[in-house]
Amino acid sequence: MAPFEPPDQNIDEYSVDVAASSLSWVSSTGTHRQVDLKDIVGVVRNPDSSSGYRVLFLESTEKEGEHNESNLHLLKLDIKSLPEGLSPFLVDIPSQLQRTEPVQVVVSTRSGTGTAKAVFQETVEPFLQYLGLEYLVYETQSAQTILELSRSHFLKDACAGIPQTILLLSGDGGLVDLVDVFYKSTKTLEVAPDIGLIPCGTGNAMASSIGLRAGPASGLRALLRGQPSPVPTFAASFSPGSRLVLDEGRQRAPIDSPSNGSYQTIYGAVVASWGLHAALVADSDTAEYRKFGSERFKMAAKELLHPSDGTSPHRFQGQITLTTSDVQTGEQSQRILTESEHMYVLATLVPRLEKDFLISPDTEPLGGQMRFLRFGPLSGDEAMRLMILAYQGGKHVCDELVTYEKVERLRIDFHEDLERWRRVCIDGKIVAVDERGWMELSKESRQLLNIIKPCV
Repeated sequence: MAPFEPPDQNIDEYSVDVAASSLSWVSSTGTHRQVDLKDIVGVVRNPDSSSGYRVLFLESTEKEGEHNESNLHLLKLDIKSLPEGLSPFLVDIPSQLQRTEPVQVVVSTRSGTGTAKAVFQETVEPFLQYLGLEYLVYETQSAQTILELSRSHFLKDACAGIPQTILLLSGDGGLVDLVDVFYKSTKTLEVAPDIGLIPCGTGNAMASSIGLRAGPASGLRALLRGQPSPVPTFAASFSPGSRLVLDEGRQRAPIDSPSNGSYQTIYGAVVASWGLHAALVADSDTAEYRKFGSERFKMAAKELLHPSDGTSPHRFQGQITLTTSDVQTGEQSQRILTESEHMYVLATLVPRLEKDFLISPDTEPLGGQMRFLRFGPLSGDEAMRLMILAYQGGKHVCDELVTYEKVERLRIDFHEDLERWRRVCIDGKIVAVDERGWMELSKESRQLLNIIKPCV
């Protein structure tokens, strides 16, 4: 990447005006400029001067109303005094951005529709430069890059007691890779890294859930005003013989086991699913589908709900066991669901799987509660009706066809002959469970990573 070179711009105080919902000024060339207050990321004391202020704002090259983050540019405006209308935007640069070690930036070049590199160059790098921060940049070269970085750099520094701030320009996969490496390690962590998310994936479930999809400036604004909070996680253990599905379904790989564990385990922070959700994530995980962004899920769902051969949607066969806690006593109890055929089975720690897809409306972001959602075999149209309700404020959970409750643990014993129907999704990773195998899901008590969440 070519180094970013910030333009010089210093505006006298008499040139700046805040009125209604916009900031306006006259540039050094005499041009009148204006920016909506909603596009202001923040105002800081000028790091390049002993006095004055620096306004950071986003500007789009697109038409009004269009918000593609790869077409946004972060700009600065240096002013000598602070107008009253900008006072609410004034913030001190937070401690997590002013550490001895440089901010570590991971640019996931393959996430989503491939916008991460442009987002970094046009918004994140100027942001770091304008704040006078030191940073290191890592571009992913393969699906293994973040895993390798986590093992060789991030985990090592955490064990050595070195505070870290890691910016992930990725989808949920980048966070999941960090989670899996940290939780599988048996080493003692001295300090948990702080992770900042700049969502560049398709679903962006974690970012959407904590409020980082509420506008183009939300990710950067959270870095200035947000606070680190522990990331709740879960452990998904699998029967021997289960394999990771890689390379658009063409390859299989063993699941790494924790050093102190007897079963193959994947750690996650977002969702574990079987049935319709897992199948559509797996079927749409191709380069051809990914170019359509989040629309890829709807495209894959069409074939699953309305098979081209004219048959009904598949009826997934398996036994589900739930472990729940009594609200008053905390006593845990198990029950096996009477239903043996299913269409949609999911457990999640987050409320949203996409910006507008509210899968678990009762879930508090980063609250640590796991909720289970299920419905049985339905026609394609009826299943689509329930999914549409999820896009309408999570109304699907009120439907009598849907089971929705808080759980501590979940076990699925698979009774499917074909591997296609034994695929599960763990935060976007696909696992093919062995024939007559099982998956167990449980909440993880350890808190090894923090995420920088927006302040309400």
